[in-house]
Amino acid sequence: MNIREPREMLKLISNPQKVKETVVVTPGGTTTFVAPLLYKKPAGIVTFAGTPESHLGIVGRNFRVPIVMTLKLEGMDSIPDGTHMLLECEGKLGRVYVKVEEQAESQSPDGSVLGSGSVLG
Repeated sequence: MNIREPREMLKLISNPQKVKETVVVTPGGTTTFVAPLLYKKPAGIVTFAGTPESHLGIVGRNFRVPIVMTLKLEGMDSIPDGTHMLLECEGKLGRVYVKVEEQAESQSPDGSVLGSGSVLG
């Protein structure tokens, strides 16, 4: 789910079950914007900015929420809402996989590589 504004974050936070099932995609990796979500334990967070050494990186590790930061997209311009994603967070490089229904061949059993970035969690 793409979250770009505080009101979208507040709407998501008001539904605890949805939070637990959602990988939140946000353009920035600011702690002020994302921190309230950490308390609700989302399925994961993907940002297009930030580093593991940032405040969000440090706080995120303490909450044990998988986070991929500074994602670089491969083959897409954006991640549409409702896209099924798998976050691979091992080592220092994280990967985000998406389920691609129409593609005959894929780069992984579950879909194709969407991109990679720094890992937290």
